[in-house]
Amino acid sequence: MKKISKTVNNYNDISKDIKFLSNSMVRLNILKNLYESAMNMKDINQKTKINYSAISNNIHALEINGLIYRENNRYYLSNAMRVYMGDILKLASLMVLIERLSPILHDHIVKSLPRDSIDNFHLLQDIDLIEADGLNIYKTYDVIEKAIDKSDYVNAILPFSSNNFNDGINRLLLKNKKIHLISPLDIKEILIKNLDVSNANFKIDFFDFTEFLLLCTDKNMILGFFKDDGTYDQNRLLTSANDECIKWANDLFENFKKENV
Repeated sequence: MKKISKTVNNYNDISKDIKFLSNSMVRLNILKNLYESAMNMKDINQKTKINYSAISNNIHALEINGLIYRENNRYYLSNAMRVYMGDILKLASLMVLIERLSPILHDHIVKSLPRDSIDNFHLLQDIDLIEADGLNIYKTYDVIEKAIDKSDYVNAILPFSSNNFNDGINRLLLKNKKIHLISPLDIKEILIKNLDVSNANFKIDFFDFTEFLLLCTDKNMILGFFKDDGTYDQNRLLTSANDECIKWANDLFENFKKENV
């Protein structure tokens, strides 16, 4: 009972703080800027364009609630508030990301990704959604082929065989680039027949099946999904040249290999 009572009290305290913060965009704006750096009232005014009267009133309320403190005429977030704001900003950023990527997250099989990769999906802030259109119905395939041709190494989870992809991989092998593929067993014979599997720089593993496509290179990452009906969505891809996104993709590759190969 004591444990339950403590949990309820903690919930009530947190709920009270959240309501206090969310009731005022002025407070949230001030806290967001203080999260980035300590400021005095003049700094806050110049950064937010909020008038001094509103700043003063809200600063006073934030101080009374123990969410900020003043030192040498500059305002700082309390340790608890810094944690709150970090979580709030991360959640807000994730919601924007999910909204932007909704065309590929909705009605697609995302749960096939390793759990650790899903948990870190918020790291994909600098990712772009590429969609085929009437002018170029093969746009997504072109993106993958160009990424292969320009890479110095490739780690890939390929759920299907493509002559153009196979040719690109063989060209890289002729340049002594390292390739590691993971593909489903049902296309094993096709890949062995069409790829230079004897090349010392080439490694290929097989597993039962996958419901996504992944390409990791030194320059970018590419991610594609299957639709809920079990067909691969050849019209949409997520891609990025951001280092953090590339690291996320390589971690996904390693997590998938560890769990399935």
